[in-house]
Amino acid sequence: MKLITTEEHISTDFAHKAINDYLKTVPADPKEMQKFGKSFAEGLVAYAVDPAVMSDIDEKRLKYMDDNGIDMQILSYGDASTNPDMLPSDQSIALSQKINDTIAAAVKRHPDRYLGFATLPVSDPEAAAKELQRAVEELDLKGALILGTAKNNEFLDAPKFMPIFEMAAKLDVPLYIHPSMPSKTIRDNYYSGMNPIGFNAIMSTPGWGWHMEAGLHVTRLILSGLFDKLPNLKLISGHWGEFVPYFLERLDEATTPVIGNPLKHPVSYYYKKNVYVTPSGMFTWPQMQLVLTEMGTDHVIWAQDYPYVTGNAADFLSDTPISETDKEKIAHGNIERLLKLNK
Repeated sequence: MKLITTEEHISTDFAHKAINDYLKTVPADPKEMQKFGKSFAEGLVAYAVDPAVMSDIDEKRLKYMDDNGIDMQILSYGDASTNPDMLPSDQSIALSQKINDTIAAAVKRHPDRYLGFATLPVSDPEAAAKELQRAVEELDLKGALILGTAKNNEFLDAPKFMPIFEMAAKLDVPLYIHPSMPSKTIRDNYYSGMNPIGFNAIMSTPGWGWHMEAGLHVTRLILSGLFDKLPNLKLISGHWGEFVPYFLERLDEATTPVIGNPLKHPVSYYYKKNVYVTPSGMFTWPQMQLVLTEMGTDHVIWAQDYPYVTGNAADFLSDTPISETDKEKIAHGNIERLLKLNK
């Protein structure tokens, strides 16, 4: 069974250096930073990844893929702790371009093993739209992965971000809405005061919080009427849809009767039509079963979340109690159709 995994991350030394150099110039309370660092060091033990593994996009990664039955990875920048969008606009644009050039070079070296999603300077939406166009038309990347919004506590349904979605629709490429670091305001109000201190960090990020936030991005985009304006736009949502599929019935029940609701259809209509869902390495049958029941097999694609999650990508899908036809769709057919790979 051919297997294409769609949320497989890289990082680079130059990106880490650029962001860490910038953060050194930002005023900060030393005691607060020490507390923050301790919380993350003690909380994210299960998700600690050697930077050398993140930055390797040749020999070691390819061997891992060979050993684990993965035919292709779709590469994307996936270090939420060093999101290029944390930088001032001019630096974010330049760094995003450099990352995208790096991904494109890896794809060119190994065209039968890699595809790529672009990184965008999201806080400058006009620049982000231009970079998406460059990445797709000049670098042959297949869409973009958005690491949330790193500045100003904003959600993606704010009108200022519309150029990004308009460009994606124009190019007919998907946008992968990926979790990112919650703002300090969110961390302090929702995820502080737990004991041990590591719970504060893990619950604000992979343990709970940033998944809820990523799902809220997608839900707010639907409620904004985005898909009535851009009906061909496609989003990808990882981690079995970041909680949203489990709540579609309640979302329909609660939002449809709202006075002034401008939507032409219930929330679930847009979600099932315009969103594709991946496991992001959460290889669990109960969650998959619910998503398949809600979404059908045509809108489920496969993802491992490498290198944060390793192993079991091929075996889990192979052992899943669904038809061989559906396995083939999820393993490669749906993403090939979404990205128009066979044209």
